[in-house]
Amino acid sequence: MPNNIAVIYKSKYGATRTYAKWIADKLHADIFEADNISFQSLNNYQVIIFAGSLYASKLTVYKSFKRLYKKLIKNKKIYCVIVGIGNPEHKELYEDAINKNFKSKEKENITFYFLRGAIDFTKLKIHHALMMLMFRKILATKNIQTEDDKIFLENYGKKLDYLSKNSINDIVSDIKNYLKEL
Repeated sequence: MPNNIAVIYKSKYGATRTYAKWIADKLHADIFEADNISFQSLNNYQVIIFAGSLYASKLTVYKSFKRLYKKLIKNKKIYCVIVGIGNPEHKELYEDAINKNFKSKEKENITFYFLRGAIDFTKLKIHHALMMLMFRKILATKNIQTEDDKIFLENYGKKLDYLSKNSINDIVSDIKNYLKEL
């Protein structure tokens, strides 16, 4: 039986790539880097999973998604995995990012998942390091800080790694159930 699942990812520092590979392995899916994929390459897949990370509320895989969405939506089931340093249980954080990145019609046709990633401040490119420094200054002046804010401030400059293979279980299960229904 030919594979009918494609995982398309965009990763800057590796956390999203790791999750994408784990998902692809569990689902026996084909995996593609977002910048190297065309609609024709995806034509034979029934399920498309986009995986990207959040940087200042912008989703890294969004440009590729935007380029492919109108052609894919006609006959594909689309999932989007968003990787960020924030706690996935704080839905408002990720819902804000979804609202900033996706139009209403797009949101209706996508199933979203949120996974916690990693950050190593020593490996950040200069623009991301400056962005994190500004973010730190903003958080430090807030009167009321969330648990995520406190963790960020306490660990600024260190390596944080929340990657967990178990966190993909719901995604894998949902997609397998969807495919059983076909």
